[in-house]
Amino acid sequence: MRARGRIAGSGRNARSGQFAGPARAGLPTRVALAGAALAALLAVSGCTGSDPAPEPTVTVTVTASPTAEPTPTEAPAPDPDAFDPSDQGTWLIDWTGVGPLKLGETLADVEADLPHPPETCRAGVDTYVLGGIAYTAVSGIDESDPSAPVVVVRMLTVDGFDASAAQPRTETGIGLGSTLDELTAAYPELESYEGPRGETVYRLAADGRTINFELLGTNTVQIISVVEGTGVASEYCGA
Repeated sequence: MRARGRIAGSGRNARSGQFAGPARAGLPTRVALAGAALAALLAVSGCTGSDPAPEPTVTVTVTASPTAEPTPTEAPAPDPDAFDPSDQGTWLIDWTGVGPLKLGETLADVEADLPHPPETCRAGVDTYVLGGIAYTAVSGIDESDPSAPVVVVRMLTVDGFDASAAQPRTETGIGLGSTLDELTAAYPELESYEGPRGETVYRLAADGRTINFELLGTNTVQIISVVEGTGVASEYCGA
């Protein structure tokens, strides 16, 4: 009888006469496939070591520092008990005026309290220049009348002004040369309005009088006026 198909154990194809190889020839192929699968698994799991470990991500959080609130100036206020008409460092700026320059008094009264005669640009306006500060008293109603009361007292910086030198100040220490931050910190109730030349003027108001602070486009106080009224005028003798 003729044999059919393959001859068991011979490895030769009975029909073609070619050897198919030993019966265990498929084992290496299976091992190779298993190795490839393991390598792929290791590559997916990141254990092959071929790629460097990723750098850690660092997140930096920046917190803005809060803006400090402005604090009032530390310049001392004059002591009313130490008042000396010849020492402007003892003069107080308040609702009555500036030192010996008082609202309601006459120009003659003011002159009597000051150490030298005034410069007069026109009737009813007297100015005293002391150490880089010009002090002006303006009378109202009838400026030609020597008994007319003073309605404006003003002080402003002139040549030679030194903000660190002794000068009149308010009870909170504000004077010429004080900054806007110091001014607003000392007086939270401060009002602002447009002055006669279009500039911003700051004021305190009470009982028909105002204390006015003019910066004239700078960041520091250049003029302080105590006025019997709501605000400053455009000029007194051109200034």
